[in-house]
Amino acid sequence: MSVKNYPTALPNLREAGGIPAAGGKIRAGVLYRSAVPHLVDETLSGWLGNQGITQIFDLRSTVECSRLPGFPATLDGTTSTRLPLLEGAFAVPGTLPSLEELYLPLVAEHGQVWAKIAGAVAESPKATLVHCTAGKDRTGVAIALLLLAVGAEREAVLADYAASTVALSGAWLDSMRTMLAEHGGEMTQELRHLMVGTSVAGLERALDLAIAQHGSILDYLLAHGLSGQQFELLGARLVETR
Repeated sequence: MSVKNYPTALPNLREAGGIPAAGGKIRAGVLYRSAVPHLVDETLSGWLGNQGITQIFDLRSTVECSRLPGFPATLDGTTSTRLPLLEGAFAVPGTLPSLEELYLPLVAEHGQVWAKIAGAVAESPKATLVHCTAGKDRTGVAIALLLLAVGAEREAVLADYAASTVALSGAWLDSMRTMLAEHGGEMTQELRHLMVGTSVAGLERALDLAIAQHGSILDYLLAHGLSGQQFELLGARLVETR
């Protein structure tokens, strides 16, 4: 769902609140997703405080963080934790992975990362923000896994993931095009699709891989370090029952 009074410095921002779930809906004000901010100022810091966001997970690679710092490690009571993913995915000049090539390894190789985020959301009395560069692919996998584990409606979760294309196709894409030009790069159609495109089919294949190997998304997270007690807390934290 969209966020009221959102800061323009935080692109592709929305929260999971309101998504239908078994027995109710996802609770508002608990789990947020976004792209990385280009500028962290007092307005953005104040907004984090107003939303009660005390923990942030940054899923960007080391190279991405070197190009755009994003949130500092600590900021007015909010802690940002880096969990680098896709290290080396863009290391070979002139080669770009497809979205489908990104999602499968994220699920197949990084289960411990998702279990860690799930456990942290479960144990926090405050809100959590998850982001990567665009808030689309790595963030999309994280949010999908957490929500599906607590019984969120799959179609609604996939629709929330796909909403990133529209959210990123305006001012954010223009800023990326400008940044590329400043470094001598060019916004090709292939790169544009990678930056703002979504692949519901690709995400579903990755989610189905987790289910095929472990029986369910919940069992996938449990197999990678989420405890049963943390799962109970996660359900209570995320799901607002009728």
